[in-house]
Amino acid sequence: MRTTWLLPLALIAAPALAFDEAQVLQPGALSGLQAVFVTPTTLALPEPTGRWERQRGFGSRPITTRDAQARADDLTTALRRGIDQRFELVDAPGPGVLVVEPTLTRLEASRPTMADFHQQPSLSFQSMYAGGAAVTLRLSRDGEVVAVIEDRYQGSFIDGQPRIGVWQDADRAFSRWSRQLPTFLDEPKTASR
Repeated sequence: MRTTWLLPLALIAAPALAFDEAQVLQPGALSGLQAVFVTPTTLALPEPTGRWERQRGFGSRPITTRDAQARADDLTTALRRGIDQRFELVDAPGPGVLVVEPTLTRLEASRPTMADFHQQPSLSFQSMYAGGAAVTLRLSRDGEVVAVIEDRYQGSFIDGQPRIGVWQDADRAFSRWSRQLPTFLDEPKTASR
């Protein structure tokens, strides 16, 4: 019976997940950090690899430009909200200000998108996917790159998480990154795997 309550305690005590890869080029530039500016997220998404095929399912699924831009805006908002909890969030770069430049490099929906329905009209509204996202964060201060961070989040059908919204797994990724980035800025040595 004891094991039933030990697992939740172990999950609470476990450290937050770290970024997949973090290359700190100038550790000293991250010390004494006070002000941070987050640029709008750029998109560097791969082209869809093909149509839906009966034997193989989807390759990478299509995403409309409108959906991709809306998700990029949501990532920017999430990162700014996370930074604002620990640092001064400023409206423009300047001397001594850390500039965070996010690039969304992968984006997969948890439910069918309008692009999916356009490509396969018979697709069910109830379809679910293990969605996710990937990001590159370029950090610079006074015009010099001080760190480059890469991370990928992939949902799973065995994670027990509901997939109600179209972008549910991507939203989980954005939330995770908004918590991880301020932690990384406080302790860059311990924030990569």
